[in-house]
Amino acid sequence: MAKKKSQIFTFVLIRETEHPIRQVRLKAWQLRMVLGSVGGIFVVLLALSALGLARSTDMLQLQRLTEENQRLHRDIRIVEDKAGGVEAVLQEIDQVQRWARNFTGLEAMERDITAGGVGGPAPVQLSTEVAGLDTRLERLSGQAMILRTSAQDVLQAVRDDKEALSRIPSIRPIMGGRISSRYGRRVDPFTGRPSMHHGLDFAARRGTPIYASANGRVKKVRRSNSGYGNEVVLDHGNGFQTRYAHCDLIMVSKGQKVARGEIIATVGNTGRSTGPHLHYEVIESKDSHNPSRYILSKEFIVD
Repeated sequence: MAKKKSQIFTFVLIRETEHPIRQVRLKAWQLRMVLGSVGGIFVVLLALSALGLARSTDMLQLQRLTEENQRLHRDIRIVEDKAGGVEAVLQEIDQVQRWARNFTGLEAMERDITAGGVGGPAPVQLSTEVAGLDTRLERLSGQAMILRTSAQDVLQAVRDDKEALSRIPSIRPIMGGRISSRYGRRVDPFTGRPSMHHGLDFAARRGTPIYASANGRVKKVRRSNSGYGNEVVLDHGNGFQTRYAHCDLIMVSKGQKVARGEIIATVGNTGRSTGPHLHYEVIESKDSHNPSRYILSKEFIVD
C-alpha cells in the first residue's frame, strides 16, 4: 500500500518592497501545533483579562463598602452625641421631678426605676456598636416615659394643692448678684476658725431689692448693728421659714402678709458683715437647709 503523503501548507510572507518575498512551508501537524499554541495563548490572555476585570470590580465594590462603612460610623457618632444631650436633659428633669415630688407630698421614685433600665440580649443581626446604641436609646425612651408619668403625678398634685406650693421658698431672693459664700462648713471671716454657715450669701450692691421667696407672713423684723443686723423672718406655713439678714432698708412690718416676688427689703451691710450682701436662710421644721435645693427656674414656679 502506498504511504499517504502529509499535506504541506505554504505561507507567503511579503514585507516591504526592498525585502525579498519569503515562503514558509508547514506540514499539517506543524500547522495544527502553531494554531493550538496561538489558541492557548489567546485563552490565557482572555482569562487574565476576565480576572483583572473581576478584581477591578471587587476593588470598586470594596471602596464603596469602605465609604459606606465610614459614613455609617459618622452617623452613629452623631446619634450618640444627640443621645448624650438627651441624657443630660433627662438628668435635669429627674432632679426637678424629685424636688417636685418631695414638696407635693408624693413618694420619691427609686433611682433604679427612673434610670429606665432595659434587659434582654441584643438582636443577633446588629453589630456590637449599633446594639449598644440601640440599648442606650431604649433606656432613654424608658426613662422619658417614667419621667412623663411622674410629671403627670406632680401636675395633678399641683392642681390639688396650688396654695401649699405657693408657700414653698422657690425663687432667688435677689436678681443678679453672685453667691459669695455657700451653705455648709467654712472658715469664719471674723475668727478664722471653721464654722457652720446656715445659708447662702449673695454679694450685691447696697440698695439692691430683696424679694420674698414664697407667700407668707412677716414673723420677725429686727433692726440691729450686731449679729444678723437688720433682718426679716417670714413664716410660710407647713413648717417653712426664711431669713433675710444684713439688710439696709426694711419695707415690711411684723404680721404683714407678703406674696412671692414682693420687695421686703434692700441689700445692706449691717450687723456682723464684711461688705454689702444678703444672708438668706431656709428653715424647715426648725432646722436650716441648703437654700440651693429649693431655688427653681422660673418655668417651674407655680403661681
